[in-house]
Amino acid sequence: MRVAFQGELGAYAEHAIQLLFGPSSVPVPFPTYLEAVAATENGSVDRAVLPIENTLVGSDGAAHEAIDRAPSLHAVAETIVEVHHCLLAPRGATLDTIATVLSHSVALLQCQEFFRTHPRMQTHGVFDTAAAAREVSQLGDPSFAAVASPAAAGRFALDVVVEDIGDRRDNQTRFIALARDPASPAIGAPVRTMIRFTTADVPGALLAALQPFADHHVNLRRIDTHPTGEPWSYRFFLEFDHEVGNPHVDAAIAAASRKTAAMRVIGTFPRWKAGRRGSIGWKPTDTSVSA
Repeated sequence: MRVAFQGELGAYAEHAIQLLFGPSSVPVPFPTYLEAVAATENGSVDRAVLPIENTLVGSDGAAHEAIDRAPSLHAVAETIVEVHHCLLAPRGATLDTIATVLSHSVALLQCQEFFRTHPRMQTHGVFDTAAAAREVSQLGDPSFAAVASPAAAGRFALDVVVEDIGDRRDNQTRFIALARDPASPAIGAPVRTMIRFTTADVPGALLAALQPFADHHVNLRRIDTHPTGEPWSYRFFLEFDHEVGNPHVDAAIAAASRKTAAMRVIGTFPRWKAGRRGSIGWKPTDTSVSA
């Protein structure tokens, strides 16, 4: 199975792919989320895996935008990856030699305390943690370092100068998988459903859209607001847990759809279970340095 993701090999998304689809899956990197989902839509790959939210910095707006622009795709699975950011540098580098640190801007936000205590280091955002590690490896300059995973250190032949520099050691990112065909969980299986809707710009519109879920005792897990692209107009992403075949869920969705301007059911997928979470010791599918 070929699975698209945004970034470089060695990124946390590669770990998510292995957790979801096993070591025989083939991670296929793309520069952007939009390109990853477009490749899934046109059949170039079988799935796309996107980070949907992080426990420290919240939801990923670009990932939600990509999902919204791929109406033919369905959310079919989820997993959670433990995030262990490390300071990586060329062999021989030390904290005293490092002056510039590269990483994804979101990763840098998750390591603010470390950089407050090392004010001499200047941070610069790039499009991916693994891309930062790759660039530092190519530079080979001990004044440059990257914030990335331990797996990226092995892939790009870098030293781990400092382990676990994140603000919290229980930092986690949730990923979802998208496919052209919907998932088909068995009746009674614990699942999560994601929907997207917009409302009229009138008082009480959002309350009216959410009330049916309360009326039918549906447990809402997350509600997220993102701009539509039009000035001061918003779309809402909603997730809720239930069991397949629960008639109250269909009734709640039907009632809510009548209270919205537009609604899309993005997908229903098996709920992630504790114990599936990835650990710091995961290995990339290929430990060679990318060209």
